[in-house]
Amino acid sequence: MSTQTPTTDEATQLAIRSYRGIELGLGEADPGAAIAAKIEAQHPGHLVLVQAGKFLHGYDRTAYALATLKGYKLKLVGTAAAPHIRVGFPAGNFKRRLWSLVADFGIPWSVALGTQATGHTVYASTQPTGNSQVLDAVTPEIVAEVIADLRQRNEVNKAAAHELLAHPDTACFQLKAKTQELDTQLLQDIVKMPREWRATYGESLRACMARVLRGVMAYGLEENKPALLRAISADIDCLKHYLVQAPQLNRIKLAFEHRAGLAVELGRLVGGLIRSQRGAP
Repeated sequence: MSTQTPTTDEATQLAIRSYRGIELGLGEADPGAAIAAKIEAQHPGHLVLVQAGKFLHGYDRTAYALATLKGYKLKLVGTAAAPHIRVGFPAGNFKRRLWSLVADFGIPWSVALGTQATGHTVYASTQPTGNSQVLDAVTPEIVAEVIADLRQRNEVNKAAAHELLAHPDTACFQLKAKTQELDTQLLQDIVKMPREWRATYGESLRACMARVLRGVMAYGLEENKPALLRAISADIDCLKHYLVQAPQLNRIKLAFEHRAGLAVELGRLVGGLIRSQRGAP
């Protein structure tokens, strides 16, 4: 892993088209966390971002700082024995996001671009006296407290999901509530789109969401529930496909992560109902 300092022209060319991923929480070790820790040791006080495929990820102290300063949503990743907090955004937005952060707060940065297979090249900011005190204020104790809080929320969410699937009537009610919430939020997004996008992308998104909503509303009285659930699941997959397209369309601004998170949650509820139907006599 080598370190280079880009010129202004080189730095402005560090752009990769991409979209935001959906995080599933604790599970497998995240190799980016180890890379970030090595870079942070070499560049103390720097915001450290590591490329993972088409995304840039920040971990622990960097993640907390970005969440506090820019409102990025924290994710709990890694294993149960070695958890980390992480934020991420498309590498294609690297210039706009990082340059504004430097301009607003003067924080030095280091960005590792590359892949696990070919290795990462580290690009460090050129300002000699950056505002490194911002990262110094994020202590290991703060990071540990945030991890503990996210773990607690995760356990509560798992218990709630288990309770929903154990009581199909309640699960149906929650499925309707979540579907109506997502439908309302997407409608608010669509009416704000430029006219040409509203008539093309927005229309496809709206039609797909309408199929999901109709299927969920019909579920209670449907005789062939397994077939209806499979149709709803397919439409939710289409909806997630449309949502991940949004960041690639330059003039469309959606609260993508939140909308996609709701779609994933709907998919999990429908998947749980499908499994319960398979187990029914």
